[in-house]
Amino acid sequence: MTSLENLQDRAAKVLEANPSGSRERPVFVEFAGTPKSGKSTCIEIVSHFFRRFDCKVLAPAEGASRRTPYYLKDNWTAFNTWSASYALMHVLEGRYGSDQYDLAILDRGLFDALAWFEFLEAREDITTQVRDQVQDFLLIEHWRSMIDAIFLFKTDARTAMDRENRDKLTSEPGSMMNEDRIAELNAAYEAVRERYAFQFKRVEIIDTGNRQGTNQRDTAANVADMILTVLEDSSESKEG
Repeated sequence: MTSLENLQDRAAKVLEANPSGSRERPVFVEFAGTPKSGKSTCIEIVSHFFRRFDCKVLAPAEGASRRTPYYLKDNWTAFNTWSASYALMHVLEGRYGSDQYDLAILDRGLFDALAWFEFLEAREDITTQVRDQVQDFLLIEHWRSMIDAIFLFKTDARTAMDRENRDKLTSEPGSMMNEDRIAELNAAYEAVRERYAFQFKRVEIIDTGNRQGTNQRDTAANVADMILTVLEDSSESKEG
């Protein structure tokens, strides 16, 4: 487990050696995984941490829950096509935009879109041919190569639903938020990881299931520590 004191000392050293604005492009990290696996909370904690060390962070709002037009939400194929396009838009804006960011954090990016189209194909909402065409597009090397690390958050279906219902007045399941759909999504993420992980620079599995002794701050500290490694590696690669 990463201690907070050691993490802060390390961040100060890494970011002092590579001050804000010294990079040719941001380091891109993507948070992927099923709903209620802890992605968004971790992003908030990690983004706050790096900004405190004068690291310029791009962390756009997750498109699927906050930006997707409401009239697309009943059509899962249209919904996920829009979300995938939203993710790609932020990859391109982060890379080529006038604002020079040091770190770009994607909440549901290209890897996540791969999994959702895997899920749609398994449900026979789209054909295998369409799935392959979309996935081939998302894997085009020009933008795929910009993703420096993927943090794949995993939690079991029961724990996800417990978190979903914790502060609700009803436990009535939704069309997406139910144990069957969460289990299907977990299977889709695993299939995509097995098939495509080798095409990405780094894929880390973050298990946030119902384990004793694990909390959101500990998870965020470990993720922040791994991001520091990615920042170090990118600096060494540039120097080389």
